[in-house]
Formats: sequence, structure tokens, C-alpha cells
Amino acid sequence: MKEKLEKNRLKEMDIFKAIAIVAVVYGHVLANTAGLYTGFISFVHMPVFYFVSGFFLYKELKKYSEKELIKKKSRRLLVPYFVWSLVAFMASNALIVLQKGFDIGVVLDEAVQVFIYSRSVWFFIQLFFAHSLFILIHRITDKKELRAVINVGVWAVLIVFCDTELFCMWKIKWLYGFLLLGYICSEYEILTRLKSCKKFVPVVMFIICAACWIAVTLLTSGAYATDLIYGFDDMAFSAETFAVELSVWLCGLTGMVTIYLVSLFIAEFSKLDILYRLGSYTLDLYVAHMMIISFIKMIPVPQNHAFEVSFVIAVFVIIVPIYLLVKYILRKIKLYRMVT
Repeated sequence: MKEKLEKNRLKEMDIFKAIAIVAVVYGHVLANTAGLYTGFISFVHMPVFYFVSGFFLYKELKKYSEKELIKKKSRRLLVPYFVWSLVAFMASNALIVLQKGFDIGVVLDEAVQVFIYSRSVWFFIQLFFAHSLFILIHRITDKKELRAVINVGVWAVLIVFCDTELFCMWKIKWLYGFLLLGYICSEYEILTRLKSCKKFVPVVMFIICAACWIAVTLLTSGAYATDLIYGFDDMAFSAETFAVELSVWLCGLTGMVTIYLVSLFIAEFSKLDILYRLGSYTLDLYVAHMMIISFIKMIPVPQNHAFEVSFVIAVFVIIVPIYLLVKYILRKIKLYRMVT
């Protein structure tokens, strides 16, 4: 029997998330098997999730009080963070013990890396901090223009001063802006207006954004090739790091808009509804593939065909099996549903 699609879900948003989670897994396979990092992928997929999160945060704040929402976010983000960090910690240590034997120093260091530096499922704890900050600002004032100004000011402070590696908080420097952008797009119904535009408008936007995405990536490829790839945001603020952060944000913005416009196009074809279904499993896919990162590193990938082979591994060896496992088995288990 064909699976029914929920009418209350935004089809293009689920497709948007599905494309992003494929990019997440693909990027991690590339990095952990072939040692290849690409800003073209890596700086786009997480902005998508922060944008979507901000988009629905507006709707949640219309439905719940700030206090109720903080409690809800604690259950949805903090509980999964600690549960899945524990699972990752146990799995990682089991692998280390099998390879090198037991060492209490290594175990303690692994605990610090997983729980304090959020080496595994950092997304949960980081998003909780971002949401909490946003909800606090929402409580301060009900004037949306003033809220926007305060949020931009807070974002500027984060860019300048937030360089701690604790809980991967340095990532909030550039991701908070996408959360804010998603909220604004929901508040002012910008995406609804875009869908009601004449057909040529999204097409023109797609051409411009895709060209800018490629251009920004090519122009800054030298910076991405240095140690600034993933480490720049935990460095002290400077003109150099700000320039790289700006290029990363532009890469994320133009890439994100391009993918959203593609999602709008795909949403018109019922034969591609598999992406719509996959979009409601993105959290499961994120968690599950993060749990097996250590095993992914063991997969041999030829350097001369790294991009193609990594994509096949990401989709057919990781995403499809996890999707089927979660859909037909794990989501039927109450305990699992409580922590995802």
C-alpha cells in the first residue's frame, strides 16, 4: 500500500531538508574516507537546517509561550544530545578497546571530546543554545522590528566574541544568521509570496543564485584549502577571519536559496515524492550516520573516483538502509521516538 503523505506538511520544505541531509552524509563520507573537504557542500547543508528551524520557530512561538517552548526544546534537543552522545561515546570506546586495548586516560579524553566538545551530535546542543537565545529575545519585546534589530546586534556580538570550542559554540557565529533569516521569512510570509510569483521569477532567481554560489566557491577556494576550512570560527576575530566568514556565509546563502528553488520545482512532481518522505526522517539519518562515523572511516575509497564512489556509499550504503530501518522498525519503538 502506498504511503500517505501528510497534508499539513510543507512538501518543498521536506524536499529541501532531504537534499540537505544527502549533502551532510555525502560530505562526511568524502571527508572520512578520502580526506576531501569541499565548502561547496559543507557550508550549505547546515544553513538549510538552521533556516528551516527558524522558519518553524516562528510558528511555534505563535502556538506556545516562551516558557512552554523552552521546555519543549529541552525535551527535543537536550535529551537526544545526551542520549546519543552516550551511544557515540560507548561505540567509539568499544572500537578503541578492540584496536588498542583499555586505557582509562583515553576513555576520559573521549568523554570530554564527545560530551564537552560535542564531537558527535553537536547539532542538538548548538541548536538548543541558538533557540534559547532567540526565545529570550522574543520575550524581551513583542515589536518585530525591534526584535530583528536586537537579533542582528546579538549575531554581531557572536561573530566578534564567540570563539569557544565548548559545545561547538563557535559554529553559532555564522549559523545564527540563517536561523534569523528563516524566522523572518516565516513572519513576513516571504516564501508564500515567492510561490505565488510568476514562473519566470524563481527561474531567474535560480540562475543568479546558482551562478553566485559557484562564483563565491571558486573565488575563495584558496581560503577553503587552508587550515581555515573548519577551524577559522574558533579563532579570535580579525579582518582575515571575518572575510572568510563572510565568504562562507555568502556560499551558504546562495547555495541554500538555490537548493530551495530546486525543491520548489521537484515538489511539483509526484513521482519524486520519495524525497518528500525522506525529508521527515532527516533527524534520524543525521543521528544514525553520526553513530557510524568511525566505521565509515574504514571504507576504502579510490582517490581518482572519490566523489562518485562516496556518493554511492552515502546514498545506497548509508541513507537507504538507515531510512528503511528507521521507517519499518525503529519508529515503532516508543523509547526510540522519545530520543529523536
